[in-house]
Amino acid sequence: MRLFIILLLSISLYAKDSLYFFPQDAKAAQDKIEKLINNSKHSIDIAMYNFGDKKLAKLLSKAQKRGVSVKVFYDKKDVDFKNIDAKTLKKKLHTKIAIFDKKTVLFGSPNWTKKSFKENYEVLYITDDKKLLAKFNEFFQTLD
Repeated sequence: MRLFIILLLSISLYAKDSLYFFPQDAKAAQDKIEKLINNSKHSIDIAMYNFGDKKLAKLLSKAQKRGVSVKVFYDKKDVDFKNIDAKTLKKKLHTKIAIFDKKTVLFGSPNWTKKSFKENYEVLYITDDKKLLAKFNEFFQTLD
């Protein structure tokens, strides 16, 4: 855990970033995610173990209708993805990652479920750090 915190602190020296601790910051985190979805112009790439938040799914569908390329990989889902490239993978997917326009990445422990945003203790980190983004974009490309 110390190493994770040191990593986050060192990254934050050079990038615009946000760190959220749930449940106290869950509403602010969800608002930030909604803003990132609504402001995306080109692409949204998501790898999420469990996706059950209907409001976020609807926002992704609206983004797709605006011409944003939306890809979602998941292991479990409790929502319908309308007109979205969404699928399960061959291997177990336990990540919780979203990349917006290849310029902002969020990652951490929360799934996009009502329970994660309302009840759980979670940590979410959002950054535009170029080195991290390069690694996350590369990782996302390896998913099949």
